[in-house]
Amino acid sequence: MIDLGAAAAGLTGAWRLARLDRGGMRYFDASEEGFWRSFQAAIIAAPLYAALVLLRPEDQPLSPDPLRALLIESIGYVIRWTAFPLAAWYLARAFNCSGRYFGFIVAYNWAQVLQLIVAVPVAVLAASSAVPSSIVNIVALAVTVGVLYYEYFIARSALVVDALPALAFVGADVVIGLILDYAETGMQMH
Repeated sequence: MIDLGAAAAGLTGAWRLARLDRGGMRYFDASEEGFWRSFQAAIIAAPLYAALVLLRPEDQPLSPDPLRALLIESIGYVIRWTAFPLAAWYLARAFNCSGRYFGFIVAYNWAQVLQLIVAVPVAVLAASSAVPSSIVNIVALAVTVGVLYYEYFIARSALVVDALPALAFVGADVVIGLILDYAETGMQMH
């Protein structure tokens, strides 16, 4: 069962951070319990992720076997929600900010919901022929840059680190995402 109070607070904090308001951090429960509870964001985000999967571009087809496609995407979804927090744990230790790790992951998890809310309309535009692909590409690029800056801002705000460590967290997230995209696409096509 989703804790509606925690979800409301988490999404409010994520929204405030999206508006570049560092005060958004006060909406998050930065305790170990809050850390675990923030993974409820994955449940809220699941339908949005499913929409993105169904709107995949033709160069990233799903397996013709629906059960195989469902299993690959479901396993990939769970890995997406666990791989980055694990990598971030080691980065937080390396950058001497592990005392703020829980708060960072709580903010990061709730921010994922907002990122998917923004990504779905872009995927809808890309899947339709209503807008020229050149415009869709510009919109997609702008959204990608915005999301990367949002993650950078969260890292700076939650971990209280300088620019380079914050970029390391964002870079780790990007690399993990690219590896998972590549692996999932390869498994779908075989």
